Amino acid sequence: MMVITVLSNGVVEVTNKLIIDYRARDWCKLPYPLHPKGCPNFNHKPTCPPRACFIENWCNLSKRTWFVIVSFDLQSHINKMLSKYPDWTDRQTRCVLYWQPKVNKQLENEAKLFCAFKPLKYTTCPEAMGVNVIKTAKQLGLSITPRPKDMVYKIALVAEI
Repeated sequence: MMVITVLSNGVVEVTNKLIIDYRARDWCKLPYPLHPKGCPNFNHKPTCPPRACFIENWCNLSKRTWFVIVSFDLQSHINKMLSKYPDWTDRQTRCVLYWQPKVNKQLENEAKLFCAFKPLKYTTCPEAMGVNVIKTAKQLGLSITPRPKDMVYKIALVAEI
């Protein structure tokens, strides 16, 4: 397995390395607590499946592509929440409502910054287009896992126009 170095700005070139698997679009339908039918955005937002276009219709896969990566220390967040709310359950301390909007905004800002002044475009949800982000990242040597316990990685895909 090739180990890659993530640049200081969290950008990794993934040209010709994307693992495309359209089953990734179905992950949005997987049940999770309080959402037995999966994500409520499924089939409602244009950037979500099945309305989101397939990756090959969004970009030319023979051109350059990159991952823009931001990390979030979930364990530190959990510890902070427990110090404020000692009676909270593990599920409450991990709840995405308390941390994900800030991390998503950071990802969006990093992607915009990388695209500034270049003929590039980005998506913060490449899975909706059929990119298996986890397998692609693992293939590149990134330590990313589904359902992370301590460190969360959010990844945008940037493509040449």
